[in-house]
Amino acid sequence: MHNRILGLMLAIQTVGLSQYQSWIGADFTFKPLKKTKVELGIENRNIGITQWNRTFVKAKVSYKILQGVALFSGYRIGLAPNNQSALNLKEKTFLHRPALGIELNPMDWVNDQSRFSLGITNQLQWNRGKFLRPNTVFRSKLSAMYDIKNFPISPFVSWEYFYNFHRDITYTANEIIISGGTNAFRSFVGMEIELPKKQAIKLAAGRRTNYLSGQVRWIYSLNYSLSIK
Repeated sequence: MHNRILGLMLAIQTVGLSQYQSWIGADFTFKPLKKTKVELGIENRNIGITQWNRTFVKAKVSYKILQGVALFSGYRIGLAPNNQSALNLKEKTFLHRPALGIELNPMDWVNDQSRFSLGITNQLQWNRGKFLRPNTVFRSKLSAMYDIKNFPISPFVSWEYFYNFHRDITYTANEIIISGGTNAFRSFVGMEIELPKKQAIKLAAGRRTNYLSGQVRWIYSLNYSLSIK
């Protein structure tokens, strides 16, 4: 009996700490100049299926400096519910997320025609928004994909680490101490479905875990992409 009660309590706690989101987006990629790639996109995020959480419009420019090495800058502007609407009488607020980073594909150093791709992305992201505490986040992502020969589906996995430089604020008698720490981990598994004329659809399921609270967020993603090379 005691084991059943304990199991029920753990199950209730797990449900309380978990939620799922659905992300739907579209991307457009083109190369205006040699070694330069531009990505434009939009993404809508819901809590569950119908409860709107936020919408991002994003732009990214990357420049290939060496084989398998590219530098990039990006900017995302978001629209989200305003939790402080009583202060300015506005139901929605804007989010700003500029970023700078580097992308590595080690497989390009070995065989740039390989069907297996391995990506390493490191970036600094600055999060800003009205009534929100500004913070700077370091993100490191490892991803892998395999393009199956004569088959339209390519499976992929990814794992990402988030470090927040402004995670902790300590108030003392004489000063305010701001320190950083691990913020979250996020992973995805999914597949890319190739379509005609450089089009593709990505389906993925992911999990984000908050490091301090242990809160788990499940993510289900659908993304359409069009690439012009």
